[in-house]
Amino acid sequence: MARVAAQERRADLVQAAIKVATREGLAATTTRRIAQELGISVGIVHYCFRSKEELLHEVIRVIAEAQVVAARAAIVPGGDVASSVRNAFFGFWQLVEATPQAQLLTYELTTWALRNAETEPLAKEQRASQLAGIEAILADISAATGCEWKVPAEQLARMTLAITDGVTLGWLADRDTASAVQTLEAFADQLLKLAV
Repeated sequence: MARVAAQERRADLVQAAIKVATREGLAATTTRRIAQELGISVGIVHYCFRSKEELLHEVIRVIAEAQVVAARAAIVPGGDVASSVRNAFFGFWQLVEATPQAQLLTYELTTWALRNAETEPLAKEQRASQLAGIEAILADISAATGCEWKVPAEQLARMTLAITDGVTLGWLADRDTASAVQTLEAFADQLLKLAV
């Protein structure tokens, strides 16, 4: 078997964990099952990650980062504020629709992490990472359009996360895309009122 660099192996393990968790559920996502998914020994998993919790922390980070990357990639430099805000939401939403099982996994991971004191910090880190990502998106919009926000970016990020979490979870339950998109568009309109 060819030797794989540690960073590449870690990335492979994260993707394998996502595949197993989305296909078989979080309870089935053991280090043994993740190793089986890649055809490697459990020892390699533990060499790359000290624990299942550390691996799941990286899963949380990768999924949250993908959401931010999708939104940021949709912002066009030199565009107007309205297009930039709407494009960011559209980029985010395209990812949600393309990866519903990964989105569901984020909620499962949050509730799992909140269930005991040892893993609770993972949920807090997930939320902090999401908020930081949204703040980065808002900064990108400002840089691309020259706008400023009437309220602090931290407050806007919290508002945005509340809406996107609610819309995503609602859509996962009812798959009513039209209503989900309408809600995001309505929120984008409200967000634009806070741009100058």
